[in-house]
Amino acid sequence: MTKKLPFVVAALMSALPAAVGAQDSLSTQPITAAERATLTPSREMIEMGRTVATAACADCHGVDGVSSGPGKPHLAGQRAVFLHRVLQGYQSRERRSDSMAHASSFLNDDALLAVAAYYASLAPVLPEARGDEVTEAANGDGDPFLEIRDAMTKCVKCHGADGNASGSGMPNLTAQDPAYFVASMKLYAEGVRSHRLMQKLAAELDEQTVASMGVYYAVQEPAMSDTVGDGDAARGEALAEPCATCHGADGNASGAEMPTLAGQDARYFSKAMNAYKSGSRQHEKMFEAVQNLDDAQVADLAAFYATQAPVRRNVRTPLTTSEWINRCERCHGIDGNSTDPRFPMLAGQDQAYLVNALKGYAGTTRSNTIMHAMSDPLSQSDITRIAQHYSRQTPKSVVYMQLPCEED
Repeated sequence: MTKKLPFVVAALMSALPAAVGAQDSLSTQPITAAERATLTPSREMIEMGRTVATAACADCHGVDGVSSGPGKPHLAGQRAVFLHRVLQGYQSRERRSDSMAHASSFLNDDALLAVAAYYASLAPVLPEARGDEVTEAANGDGDPFLEIRDAMTKCVKCHGADGNASGSGMPNLTAQDPAYFVASMKLYAEGVRSHRLMQKLAAELDEQTVASMGVYYAVQEPAMSDTVGDGDAARGEALAEPCATCHGADGNASGAEMPTLAGQDARYFSKAMNAYKSGSRQHEKMFEAVQNLDDAQVADLAAFYATQAPVRRNVRTPLTTSEWINRCERCHGIDGNSTDPRFPMLAGQDQAYLVNALKGYAGTTRSNTIMHAMSDPLSQSDITRIAQHYSRQTPKSVVYMQLPCEED
């Protein structure tokens, strides 16, 4: 025996809210008169919709709106206007699916409206009543850097858990733009920067991991090194004047591909400068800048930069899962139970389907300006946790009531 759910009742005024901001997306267009009829459907519309569903939709989505397998969405209780527009999208190929384009291609708009109204009229069924496997959310409590934690364990010994190295001769990784971090790791992996251990470690990492690591270190609070060396910081400040163009007057660079030198370990700085002089680090402009410096001058520069306060780059910290869900609620409602019929109910939806949908919006298989902007920054673990969250929520139907307009 399936467990049916109570209905949430929403009053349908003469016009529902126009949109969430002025967007050109179909999902935010005002509801048409024909679509409005699906919110308070007649018996004839429901019966017509059931006939269409039996003929065209039941194999995948069931006559009862419960999908036949993972990756296929449940339609019972889904919002009618959203369903209608999705079907229109498959017909026009704005949504890319050969099977859905074929299934909807022979249906006129009356049939699309009717089948949308039919599935919306069904009471959704709880996941456990459908026999869905409900898994626990991934560990990490929404940690946006969960996917790279294991890869970063090899970095902690030298660079510290937060990228602020405690050992003398080791560079701080904080206060750098992610682009510089990525470029540096590529140079190590390719052997352009000569360092056997770093070459091995960098070569083992894929591009996405390196990019995420760059963001991680960029959003940590930078700290000044304890190692300032034996140089004279005052003399170093004078020597640093030509360096300000690229690295900033106080060593805090503004360019994305320029490293910040402020607060950097003096011993590491000296090693790096000598590597540029010897050619073991290959960089024409840096070679020209340091080729005439003697050891004392390098030490003075190192002391100056080590005593400058590093400034965190203007890089946005990735959102946690709960923060992403708060954003989703703007359109999809609390716990994924939307009350605006233009936006889909996510509560109790098939997890595999939600994962594929988010990937589609992040990529190019689903065309929606708003959803692309929302999905593009998501990591794989973000997508998995968001999908798990909504698949576990209790789905609720919505009944709309037509209210008479007041006379003037």
